[in-house]
Amino acid sequence: MREKQEALSARPTLRVDKPVAGYARRSPAYAKDKEKDKSQSREMQTEDLKEWAIVQRWKEEDFHPYFADFGLSGTLRPDQRPDMLRLFDDIDAGKYDHSSALCWQENRLFRDETQIYYNQFIQKCLEHDIVVVVVSPYLMIYDFRDDLLTEIFRWKCKESADFIKRHVKGWMLPARYRAAWIDGEWAGLGDPPTGFIVDFDDDSPTYKKLIPYWPHAEKKRELRLLFVELGCNTSLLYRRLQAAPIIFPEFEAGVDPRNVKRFKMARYPGGGYYPKGINTIIKMLTDPNDIGYRAIEGVIRRNSKGEKIKDHDAICDRELFDLCYYPLAKTDLDGNPLEGRKTRRFFQSGKTDEQGMLKFRIISSQGEVHTRSQGVYAGNTPLKVGGYYIETVDEHRYIEHRVTLAAIPCEELDTIIVDRLMEHVRTISQNKDEIAEYEKKAKVIREERQRKSKQVEASIKAIDKEQAGLTRSLGSVEAEIAEAEQAQDEEKKELKQRLKQLIVDQINILEIERRKLIQAKNTLAEEAASDLGTLDKELENLEEQWPNLTFAKRRSFINFLVREVVIDTMSTHWLRVQVLWLQEQWGREEMYYYRNSGRRKEWSHEEEAIVRAHYTTMPKPTLMHLLPDRGWDAIRCYALSLGLTRTIRGRPVGETVGGDDRTSYTDLQFIKEQGIDKTAKFTNWERRSSGR
Repeated sequence: MREKQEALSARPTLRVDKPVAGYARRSPAYAKDKEKDKSQSREMQTEDLKEWAIVQRWKEEDFHPYFADFGLSGTLRPDQRPDMLRLFDDIDAGKYDHSSALCWQENRLFRDETQIYYNQFIQKCLEHDIVVVVVSPYLMIYDFRDDLLTEIFRWKCKESADFIKRHVKGWMLPARYRAAWIDGEWAGLGDPPTGFIVDFDDDSPTYKKLIPYWPHAEKKRELRLLFVELGCNTSLLYRRLQAAPIIFPEFEAGVDPRNVKRFKMARYPGGGYYPKGINTIIKMLTDPNDIGYRAIEGVIRRNSKGEKIKDHDAICDRELFDLCYYPLAKTDLDGNPLEGRKTRRFFQSGKTDEQGMLKFRIISSQGEVHTRSQGVYAGNTPLKVGGYYIETVDEHRYIEHRVTLAAIPCEELDTIIVDRLMEHVRTISQNKDEIAEYEKKAKVIREERQRKSKQVEASIKAIDKEQAGLTRSLGSVEAEIAEAEQAQDEEKKELKQRLKQLIVDQINILEIERRKLIQAKNTLAEEAASDLGTLDKELENLEEQWPNLTFAKRRSFINFLVREVVIDTMSTHWLRVQVLWLQEQWGREEMYYYRNSGRRKEWSHEEEAIVRAHYTTMPKPTLMHLLPDRGWDAIRCYALSLGLTRTIRGRPVGETVGGDDRTSYTDLQFIKEQGIDKTAKFTNWERRSSGR
C-alpha cells in the first residue's frame, strides 16, 4: 500500500526511456488494403502516432507497432484480432514491464459490450506496471494503480461499446423500424422497390411514403405480362429477355436525386436500366409492394389485429400479381407454406465435409473456382460427387449469366496432386534441410493456435467469474425487492427491479459470449487434433498410411504443403495444372492432362445452323473445324436430335482426325502445338520456377 501511495504521489508521466507498444485499428473492410485505405484515420493512427512518440523523445527503435488489426471491428475478441492477441502475449511475456501502450483513442483498443476484455487488459497492465497513453482528443496517461484513472478508462471503453449498443443498435435501428413498421414510412431499410419513389416533400400528405413512379411501373407490368405470356416459365423468360431486353427509362428531371442514388438497377449500355440477374427479376415479380402492401425485410406490415395494411397506391392489379406470384413463391402473403409445392433441393458446397481436398488452395486465371457437390436429391440420398468448377460471367448477356468453363471431379484432380506430393515425399524424407524448413513454419502455425487457445480459456474463466459475481448480486437485489414489497415502498421496489433487469441483461450478454468462446475453443481443438506431427514422423510410411488418414488430416497436409493450385482449360478436354509448393526447393510445377468429360455448354443458334447446313454432306475433319469445341460424338448426337443423317461415306484421302470420337478440333490443335502424342492422357510434371 505504501509503495502504491508513493507511486501515485505525482501525476503519471510519459515513460520515454522504456519501450512503447503503438496499437492501431480501423473497422472498414477495405482498411485491410493499405493501397485502398488512404484515410486520415489510418495516417493518424500509424505514421502520426509514431511521429508523435518520437517528438516526445521516444527512440525510434523503442517504438513497436501493432498495426495488423485494420479491417477488424473493436467488438471482436482479442483472439480474433491478430495484433491485440500479440500485444496480450507480449505483455504476459514481460516485454513492456514498467513501460507504455500507446493508441490514438480508447475506442481503438476496445468496443467491448461484455466488459470482459478491457478488464483483462487493465489487469495485465496493472500486473506489469504498464501505463496506457491516449493521444486524442487530449493527452491521457492511464496508470491503473490509480482507481480514479482506472474508472475513467473503463467508462471510456464502456462508452465506446455503448455507441454500438445504444446509438446504432439501440437507437438508430429501432427508430428506423418504428418509422417503417408503425408509421409505414420508408426509413432507409433497404432501397425503394422498383416502380416506386419516396416522397421527400415535407408539405406532402405522403411525406416519406412510397408513391408510384409510373415510367418504371409500366415496365414492371410489361415484365409481368411477358412472364404470363410465356406460361410463367422462367427459362423462357430468361431467353426472351436476352434477345429483347425490357429497359427501364432514365429518371425524369423532377425526381429527387436521393431516389436516383438509391436505385440499384444496372446501367444499360444504350441508356436506361435493366435488372441484372434472374433472381432480381423473380424478386420483382413477387414484390407485394406492387399491390400496396409495405414489405419490411420480407414481412408485410400489419395492424394490431394482424391484418395486412394497405400503405400506398398499387401499381399492379391483383389478378396479374397472383398469376406471377404463385408459380414462383414458396409461401402465401401470410407466410404460410403453399400446399403441394415441392421445392427442389440442391446439394451444394458446404453440405458435405469430404469433398474437395484442394478447396482452399485452388484458383484459375480464367475465372472463379467453386468447389461443390451438386445435384437434385430426395430425402437423405444426396449426390456425393464433388467437382471443381471454373466459372465466369458472360458480360455480353442482358441477364447476368455464369458460364462454366470446366468441371473437374474433385477426386480426379486431388489424386493427381497427391500422387505428385508422394513423389516429393520420397525425396524430402531424405533431406534434413527441407524437414527443418517445414518444422520452422509449422511451429509458427502451432504457436498461433496455442496463443488463441490460451486467450480463449482465460476469457471463459473470466466470464464464469463475472457471472458468479453477478448472480450473487442478483440474489441480493431480489432480497431487497422482497423487503420493499413488505414495506410497501414502491419507489425503492421499482428502482431495485430496474437494477435487477440490468444485472440479468449483463448475465445474458456474458452467456452468449461464453457460448461463442466454447465454440471457438472446440474449433481450435479440432484443428489441433488434425494437426501434423513432426514431419519426419509424419512422412514415415505416409504413402502407405494415406488411405487410412481422416479427410481432415489429409486436407491439413495439402493446405500446409501446397500454396496454390492453378487450373486453366487449354482446349475442350485438355487442362493445365500448376502447383506452387510451400517447399521452395520444389518451386512451381506444371503438367497437362486430358479430362474424359469436356465442356458442357448449350448449342448456339450459329452452331445449330452449321449442323443443319453441313452435317449430311461435309467431310468430318472440315465440319469439326467449323465446330472447334465439339467432339464428333457430340456433333453426331446433336444432329440425330435434329433428325439429320449422314449421306457421305468414307473419308477423303489425306484427311485424318486422330484421337477418339470425343476429341475436338481444339484438342487436336493443342496437342499438336505442345508435341503431345495423340494417344496420351497426361504429360510429365515440369519445373517452371522456384517461386511465385
